[in-house]
Amino acid sequence: MSIERDHRRAAIVALLLTALLSLPLSGSVLAAGQATPATTAPSPTPDPAAEALDRAIAYLIEQQADDGGFVGFEGVSDPGTTTDAILALKAAGIRGVATESLISSAIGYLEDAAGEYASSGPGQAAKVTLAAVAAGKDPTQFAGIDLIALATAPLAGTPVAPLGPGVYGDDLYDHALVLLALAAAGEPAPAEAIDALRATQAEDGSWSFTGATDPGAGDSNTTALVIQALVATGNGDDPMIAAGLEGLRAMETVNGQFAFQASDPMLADANSTALAIQAIVAAGQDPSSADQWANAARGLTAFQNVSGAFRYQDNDPADNLLATLQAIPAMAGLPLPIVVACDAASRTPVANGTPVIALPAPASGETPCVEVAA
Repeated sequence: MSIERDHRRAAIVALLLTALLSLPLSGSVLAAGQATPATTAPSPTPDPAAEALDRAIAYLIEQQADDGGFVGFEGVSDPGTTTDAILALKAAGIRGVATESLISSAIGYLEDAAGEYASSGPGQAAKVTLAAVAAGKDPTQFAGIDLIALATAPLAGTPVAPLGPGVYGDDLYDHALVLLALAAAGEPAPAEAIDALRATQAEDGSWSFTGATDPGAGDSNTTALVIQALVATGNGDDPMIAAGLEGLRAMETVNGQFAFQASDPMLADANSTALAIQAIVAAGQDPSSADQWANAARGLTAFQNVSGAFRYQDNDPADNLLATLQAIPAMAGLPLPIVVACDAASRTPVANGTPVIALPAPASGETPCVEVAA
């Protein structure tokens, strides 16, 4: 039986060789094989920015705790970290990643933990407001709490804010957060709150955490957040923004990364770079421009580790959750507040819309909404 099989195989091979040799050269198997790649569509060139965002989101998803929260400095789920995570997950969702169930779990945790955190100060209440609105919740009735009332309440025992009338909280960073929360919740920003920013802008265009206007006092984080707040509250054409961008520029390194403050040498970090990018986007400029901003977008992704997480600084190479949370909305090209895009006339959600903050906040009580780019 074995010899018979060998004879059969030899006969089949002989027949195949005869058939191949009888083919004309132009129709040979070799020619056909060489022609195949020309008829196959080339693979698309990978987009490094999109790949970086995907890797960061994949890392973030793995960091969610069983209770839905995200771990803070104490090693347990933390309301502040979780608010940032919800904003990052929402930004990823706007860019097409399925994050709805993750946001739902995180909001569930936040509803249980928000009371004490939101009551600890205007900035904390504002952060929870931004997360609640991003998740589609009413911030005036979140877990039985009126977050807007908490965010705008005068500090206990302080008839006038430490930085003067019109300032929410006791520093400008919290003040900007409250303005962003008002915009997200559809509440108008009081004129004196905007005037307070004008009074605390330094000569170089920057703002400082403490409100100090001394040379060199300004920092990139406060400046970037104030710029976003001005745009979100309908003050996008105010000259303060152009001056603020110049203040930011003084804190940018030659490779497009941003330091907390201007110094010599400047030590850039991922958080400052991400916040600056969000301000640049809010102001209608391109952070990937090599001419305008030394390609700040590429400067941010340079902080990304192999794991997909971001490190805080190059001299601190460990994966840093907070840096990653800050980086994701910036990589997604979304400034604060991160809300659902909708049609300005009907105020109904628009699928796959590109949200841009361009107009004043809607009237009190309306659905949080932003214009959809044409």
